[in-house]
Amino acid sequence: MVAVALVHSTALMTERLPEKSPAWLTRGERTFAYPYKDWRKPRVWCLAFITDRHARYEQRRIIGLGGVFPGRRSGTYERALLARDFTALRVPLPLVDLEGAMGAGRRYLKDDGRLSPAAGDNLLAAVRNLRPELNETLDDLENSLGANPPTGREGEQRSLEKDAVGTLMETFGADRDALEAWQQPLSGDDPRSRSVPFIEGLPALRQIEDQQIVHDYLRFPGMEGEDAVQVGWRIYRRNSESRHRLFVYNANRTNAETVMGVDMIYVNEHARSVAMVQYKRMRQSGPGWVYWHDATGEREVKRMETVDDECKAEDEWSRSSQESSATLGDPRLVPTPSMVKLCRTTPFMMNSAALIPGMYLTREHFQELLQRPEADGPSGGTRIVEESVPRYLNNTTFTTLLRDGWIGSRGTGWDYVIDLIRESLSVGGPGSVVVGMHRSEVPPGNRRVN
Repeated sequence: MVAVALVHSTALMTERLPEKSPAWLTRGERTFAYPYKDWRKPRVWCLAFITDRHARYEQRRIIGLGGVFPGRRSGTYERALLARDFTALRVPLPLVDLEGAMGAGRRYLKDDGRLSPAAGDNLLAAVRNLRPELNETLDDLENSLGANPPTGREGEQRSLEKDAVGTLMETFGADRDALEAWQQPLSGDDPRSRSVPFIEGLPALRQIEDQQIVHDYLRFPGMEGEDAVQVGWRIYRRNSESRHRLFVYNANRTNAETVMGVDMIYVNEHARSVAMVQYKRMRQSGPGWVYWHDATGEREVKRMETVDDECKAEDEWSRSSQESSATLGDPRLVPTPSMVKLCRTTPFMMNSAALIPGMYLTREHFQELLQRPEADGPSGGTRIVEESVPRYLNNTTFTTLLRDGWIGSRGTGWDYVIDLIRESLSVGGPGSVVVGMHRSEVPPGNRRVN
């Protein structure tokens, strides 16, 4: 069942919605300032009947159809309203023509926002009955807006990718509201949907200042985009005046049902710092949760160890050479980039911006837990039992330390790690990589500005 809303367009919406959208807005996504009103919860994508907002109800007409998502309040009297997939009616439909078919729900025709389920169904049926030529368009909207989250292994993978994107946004200091507006970018029946990056289902909430930014978001520093790689991207700001920009890349080359995990990478250009997180799923075992370590996991740990050792060597060389000024005065609590997040297997939740509860561990701490006596499984194998981990970083602590530059590589290790990221984003890289690149002309925070 799809949610239905009645939206009385502003003058700017009436002018801009019918316009042809830029090529990069594949679904005609636009964000408008809209008079504030409490919409019925939960806030979800709605199939919207958009009117001309005539001052007199008797002369008000439906002028178009589309999908809308209500953002949070953006001022005392306004909220952000995201609209997409707009179709203009060739012949506007007067609201008064719908009163008979709406029955007792006719009073909702004077309402604004998401309708009650019964009123929404009545309005949808009434429009279909009066304007059968709109049935195909309405079918397409219902299919694209139906809240049918991916399930099974694909749903688990989407949960990890969403958590990685949300963690990057939290670290950057931006609202995670955009995660609530996620919609399946392709039909669930389309086999390609299982290998499309999570971020492709997010609205294009970005602010583009000039063509240089357009050039930037299509390219990672020093690397041209490869057409063979499915890469989703978005640009976020902390607010409209902020000098900080977060470029989020989500590369996915593999069927989501076969991917083992997600690599999250946070790049801070100003601090020349990089942190990388490998996601590990815990499975329920009796009343508790357990991560089982296998040969694939061991190979991944060895790769992380190699990266950390190289960064340590670069850091030591930097501090003992003429390059010491690059690291002096820029300490790290964790000077190596590799981290692990152990998280419970979680079904994909639409209309939610919550991060997955989990345990962030340094690579060394993760290896230490695998070597403890309690890591031996009762029937063989190596495991980490959630309740056996005495100390870890939670979501809040990790994102705070990462945001303020207390975690991650520094100095000359930057070039080495950036080369690895380029490799990860290439065709031969792992199945799923989420990269957040924080660009700014000023320090990210918790630093003294001279």
